[in-house]
Amino acid sequence: MAPIFLVTYVATIIYTKPQPTIEFDYELTRLFPDAYSTCWYYNLIGFLWTLFILHTSLKEMTPTIFLSYTYQSWTAICIRHGISAAAPFLPSSYYMLFQIHEILRFHCLVTATVTFTLWNFALMPVIYVKGCNTDIKKKKFIKFFFGFNLVQAHLLNIVYAILNTIVSSPRRFIVTDLWCSMVTLLAYTLFYLLFMDRMGAHFYPVFSPRAHWCILTYSACVGCYVATYFGWNKLISKFIVTSAIAS
Repeated sequence: MAPIFLVTYVATIIYTKPQPTIEFDYELTRLFPDAYSTCWYYNLIGFLWTLFILHTSLKEMTPTIFLSYTYQSWTAICIRHGISAAAPFLPSSYYMLFQIHEILRFHCLVTATVTFTLWNFALMPVIYVKGCNTDIKKKKFIKFFFGFNLVQAHLLNIVYAILNTIVSSPRRFIVTDLWCSMVTLLAYTLFYLLFMDRMGAHFYPVFSPRAHWCILTYSACVGCYVATYFGWNKLISKFIVTSAIAS
């Protein structure tokens, strides 16, 4: 079932490629906080803070954390904070960096949303109920779950993503945002199935290509991305209107 899904997904990606180009307009690439504004200071501090969390996570764990969806999302959030802070000082010749800044806008928000939602409301409860069959195991898991770095990566990640992608420089997402995020999802899916799964790194058993229901879980992931796109766009529209009235 997995090959059927992947072939269909790739074909859909090719067919829905934005025309005439996947590049963001110049005006969109200039959406970042002014230097030394409140939002600029937030992005600077946010970059240093998320970088610090990456450092402490690497000290506590191993570099294999970068294989996980969670820490790839966190790394993207860290990078976008850094670009947002540097952007006011960069000349227009840094064209590709500004493009990456916009590509990461929806990517950071959707991956943070998926991580926050699935981990806290799906994976964590299931692991606690099904995987911890003794009081000792439950206490250890709760201690692990509420560890400093995991609270940052699984609970506060959505806060940092919202502050950077919406509050700092709000705009409605466009089809190109969704398409780019679907490409990154495809890239991680291929990486997981063709490398991690074959190497025995089964981080997410529900996405095993050997499971009969895998096409349902893969489709659910795509559905989450689409639902997040429309859901956040509605909230962003309200936020922009409210901000305009307040100003």
